[in-house]
Amino acid sequence: KVGPVSGSIVLNPRDAFDFDGFFGSPTRPQQVALSLPAMNFQVSPLPSENVPPEFSGAVGDYQLSVTAGPTNVAAGDPITLKIQITGDGPLDAIALPEQTTLENFKTYPPTSKVETSDQFGLQGTKTFEQVIVPQSPEIKAVPPISFSYFDPAKKTYETLTDPAIPLTVRPGGATPAPTVAIASKPSENPPPTRDILPIRQRLGVLSQIAPPLVQRPGFLAFQSIPLIAFAGIVIWRKRRDSLANNPRLRRQRQVAQIENEGLKELRKFAAQNNSDDFFAMLFRLLQERLGERLDQPASAITESVVDEQLSPRGVEDSTLSELRDLFQLCNQARYAPIKSSQELAAIIPRLETALGKLKEARL
Repeated sequence: KVGPVSGSIVLNPRDAFDFDGFFGSPTRPQQVALSLPAMNFQVSPLPSENVPPEFSGAVGDYQLSVTAGPTNVAAGDPITLKIQITGDGPLDAIALPEQTTLENFKTYPPTSKVETSDQFGLQGTKTFEQVIVPQSPEIKAVPPISFSYFDPAKKTYETLTDPAIPLTVRPGGATPAPTVAIASKPSENPPPTRDILPIRQRLGVLSQIAPPLVQRPGFLAFQSIPLIAFAGIVIWRKRRDSLANNPRLRRQRQVAQIENEGLKELRKFAAQNNSDDFFAMLFRLLQERLGERLDQPASAITESVVDEQLSPRGVEDSTLSELRDLFQLCNQARYAPIKSSQELAAIIPRLETALGKLKEARL
């Protein structure tokens, strides 16, 4: 029940000097009582049956979106998990349920932000950001994230689940020990200082006074150096932020660097007649480029992706045939290694052509 509500208002005349006649009395303010009757509401409890374990009290109609980045990290590096809940309902009351599937991650308390699109604050988006740290290179993905709520229109509990996000976790490196600087012991007998200098008797060689700095030609050019340096730092910072927010671009650059270094290693192995290391590096370069193009971990790439994923996406038949031949050469090298440097060197241009076509293909 709400109410009843009672109150009053004061009605003032339009003119304090308005008279009901030439000799009549002036009109006075009047107090009028106002009242509203009580209103009754029917409030039903939430159903106690079929309650999802992830339910934390959210009521309304919502959608779930989950992103994570970066997705190519070393063990112990932080990953930002962003969970967005959009819909109609009391957004301030929504709490992020405990995610029991993140046991292989070190988690930190999440932060939240609400953006409403109506005047009552019942429509909009609530965003949770949580930092998670993978503890082992065995981790291959961020587990699925679930969110449950009660839909008053359907009068049922609903559970939303976002699919797992693939991760590439490399082994972490050792942290170097900090260097501690030890201050040297001051000399016990410091040299005496001269507080007062004697008056110079001779002025020495006289010279003409140079013009002020403002009138010198190189002064303005010298003053522009800090501005140019500041602009360079701003551009560098924006590129760094753009790279940090774009894991796909960051992986493309990383794969390009791996290819440049790998091709140099291939030429060295070919000159040394090192067949085993040559084909091991050849297989890795194929994995890195195919993994980048298909947005999959490089370790999961095998010869089967040529027919199962590249062929349905419209890749040229010549490129598919060349990739099959290169994978076949890697398989044959395990049993019948190539001993000739010329034969090994002849494979490198074929690999460069295949990698170039993969890089230009629209997948």
